[in-house]
Amino acid sequence: MKKRYFSGYKLGKPGLEKVLGSLESEIMEVAWASDCEVSVRDVLEALKDDRELAYTTVMTIMSRLADKKILEKRKEKNAFLFKPTISRDEFTGQVVGGLIDDLLNDFSEATMSYFVRRVGEKDRSVLEKLEHVISEAKESSDDNEVE
Repeated sequence: MKKRYFSGYKLGKPGLEKVLGSLESEIMEVAWASDCEVSVRDVLEALKDDRELAYTTVMTIMSRLADKKILEKRKEKNAFLFKPTISRDEFTGQVVGGLIDDLLNDFSEATMSYFVRRVGEKDRSVLEKLEHVISEAKESSDDNEVE
């Protein structure tokens, strides 16, 4: 089972704020956009046009993200440097996967019924692809039972 980097889901919040705080989301976007490690000062500089932040606030949030294993933290001289432990795509994939797994564990039939209805409303061709995937899964399951 894959590591989960979040523990809650906030309905109605935009984007990553569904699983991270507002400032956590902004900091992660800066970290993911960078091709290298980032310092607290780098993040402050990147966010200065959008909000006024104290160095200690950003340091605290980045340390919490490191505690959650989303960022890796290392000390170099008098500063800490951070880098993501997971790509943005991998993180969002794990968020979606974790949410769907939780829904299927607790509300399997309702989750699948709703999902199929919504897919059908959005794009009939995706519904046909889903039928194909279901058919393949059934065949694979039947093959495993025979063995």
